[in-house]
Amino acid sequence: MNNLQEDSRKHVIPKWLEYRKAVGTRELVVPRKIHFEINAATKESIKTDIEEFKENPTSEMACRLMGAGIIIGDNQLSHNMAAFIADRGGVDTLSIKLADKILNVAHNAEPVSEVDVRISKLRKWLLEYHRSAIGWIELSRAFTIKGQKEKAKRAAMIALQLAPHDRYIVRCGVRLFLHLNDFDRAFYYVNKASKDHFDPWIKATEINVAIISERKLPDMKKFLPRNISHNELFDFSELFESSGSLELDAGNDKKARKQFRLAWENPSDNVITHAEWVLRNRLPGMRESTVLKFDRSLEATTWIKYYELKIDEAMSTAREWELEEPYSTYPFNVGSCIASNAGRPELGVDIAKRGLLINPDDVGLYNNLCYALLRAGDVPGASKHISRLKIKDGTDRDIFHQATLGLYAFRKNNVDEGRQFYLEAITRFKQKGKPDLQASALLNYALAEVEARTPEYPEIANRSLKVTEGLKDPNVILLRKQLQDKLNPLQQI
Repeated sequence: MNNLQEDSRKHVIPKWLEYRKAVGTRELVVPRKIHFEINAATKESIKTDIEEFKENPTSEMACRLMGAGIIIGDNQLSHNMAAFIADRGGVDTLSIKLADKILNVAHNAEPVSEVDVRISKLRKWLLEYHRSAIGWIELSRAFTIKGQKEKAKRAAMIALQLAPHDRYIVRCGVRLFLHLNDFDRAFYYVNKASKDHFDPWIKATEINVAIISERKLPDMKKFLPRNISHNELFDFSELFESSGSLELDAGNDKKARKQFRLAWENPSDNVITHAEWVLRNRLPGMRESTVLKFDRSLEATTWIKYYELKIDEAMSTAREWELEEPYSTYPFNVGSCIASNAGRPELGVDIAKRGLLINPDDVGLYNNLCYALLRAGDVPGASKHISRLKIKDGTDRDIFHQATLGLYAFRKNNVDEGRQFYLEAITRFKQKGKPDLQASALLNYALAEVEARTPEYPEIANRSLKVTEGLKDPNVILLRKQLQDKLNPLQQI
């Protein structure tokens, strides 16, 4: 049975983006203590430059006006100048990239297959600029994508030694250590960065690492300003989001909603990603009154498209998400699940295998790979990996493994053993109060009975369809469709 790992986004954790992409998120900008104001002289100067450009249009002046448009909030001016630069060229690479960003021209993410080239270039760069913390953290990211964990850790630790208080370096380093389940090291570095001076971005990361590693939490009230402007909310959005999550877990829904509303007024991309999870899993009643640009988050967009049953669009966005966070197991888990549930198990196999190239020891990906292989009818292929699905500690992950082992037993013609695994998984999901997962396990069980043509399959299949009727979970809807499609030809015989 597929494991979507939906609890993976319960916490507000920063994404580890390439530096050039992270710059575009505004998350690295240091907040101004004094509000910037545009006076009459500035406006008059810009007006003069516009007149000069009309008389003698040059790329240099277009570049200047493009920046001026951003400063004064004249989107049309910035767009016109960006279009001129894109057509004419003749300026530096950074200005061209800024023009492309204004015009929404997408730069393709670097394919994982080219990471070796990137590692080589970074190593040459670091030979000359060996004190470049950004160079070292970028090298760490490249090693992580290659699955070279120890090299990634060493490079990240050098970066953190060179820039122990830098927001980008610290948050990326923490993301690596969380990825490696090294919670103590993650907390050490973020706590160290947080001690000397207050940065709301680093403090929000520290609090979430403390939650994950089950450490004592500081008093959130100390860090949340009472009177805050709209612009300042962006820098504090992750702190307000984290506070909302803590209130939600404590059962204080009213306080949680208040904090979330503040966080969502001017949110970071990470907050938008987390907000989608909150609205889908915890506070669906807030969705209608909430206006968020979910397209700023590939993860959020993937989930939204999936719940709308726009499978092709969800798969396309999941693929983009893979390229944005290739070190993470989560986009591969979600993508492989969507593919298999939608009746495309061969695609699910390909996605799970891509994830395992980067994370070769991830048991969740092996579970999804085995499930996809079994759904595709490749029992020998699943047999190569099925031993990894060991039931150890009674977690939700074990229950998914039980269901997948049930399918494997059915495929090996061990019907009694398969039923035992499935029925145990169904019972345990029920005991945990997870009706959607219970329904998914029941439908997977019914599919196995139908495909094995057991004497009991008509009763089990029809009862499963009746019990799960009306459920809105996309996994349930898609599995019901698969079951109905398999039943229809048999009922006509």
